[in-house]
Amino acid sequence: MRVFVTHDTPGPQWQLGTPSPEPGAFALIGWEAEPRDGGVPIPVVDWLAASLTGMGRVTFACSAVVVPDTPGWTSRDGDHVARYGARSLVGRIAARLSGGAAGDLTLLSSVSEASVVRLFDDAGYPWWHQGQFALVSKADAAPPDFDVIEFDPATLFGPDGSDCLHALTPLGVEAMLHPGVDGDVAGLLCASPEVRDRFEAVMHRCAQAVGASLHVMSEKEFIAAVAASPASD
Repeated sequence: MRVFVTHDTPGPQWQLGTPSPEPGAFALIGWEAEPRDGGVPIPVVDWLAASLTGMGRVTFACSAVVVPDTPGWTSRDGDHVARYGARSLVGRIAARLSGGAAGDLTLLSSVSEASVVRLFDDAGYPWWHQGQFALVSKADAAPPDFDVIEFDPATLFGPDGSDCLHALTPLGVEAMLHPGVDGDVAGLLCASPEVRDRFEAVMHRCAQAVGASLHVMSEKEFIAAVAASPASD
């Protein structure tokens, strides 16, 4: 497996909007791995989950968890779960598609790699249809309490979700990951260049651990590398 990273502003073909890196930093992530029908290749899933949890706490939408009808986060099996009412139309649609209560989003927050792999294979919040997001905080941080800043987590869905990062930094969120077109690439927006450097160091270490390699390149080189991957055939 090979992993590709570019720091260039993503073109429209990646369907990641136009995330502004100011005052942060952006990275587009792609990979070369054997394809898997209906989802991200398993080696890529394992590598991404290891990289995310190597950075700290990961918060994402999860339709498979049972969440009590109480406000705020609840501890469950070492993770935290919560239910948030979606105020936006896109959030209400996502809630209906996931089988949740009308207008509700179910979220999971974890530092466990075994739990985080679920974000790439959730039919209710499908990564491959760009119906997912991942927020990354320090490992010792509490799950983000969106009510404190009256923030609707449903706005994190879609290509413009990365525009919300600046609003979430008071909650301890340092980075967010979004799926690009068909879930075949991922957009990473970090709160600062230093966070991106740290994230890339973790990604590189996790790649080496599974015998993979990570390559930083221009977007032009990135396009060629992803096009040559068997996953894009």
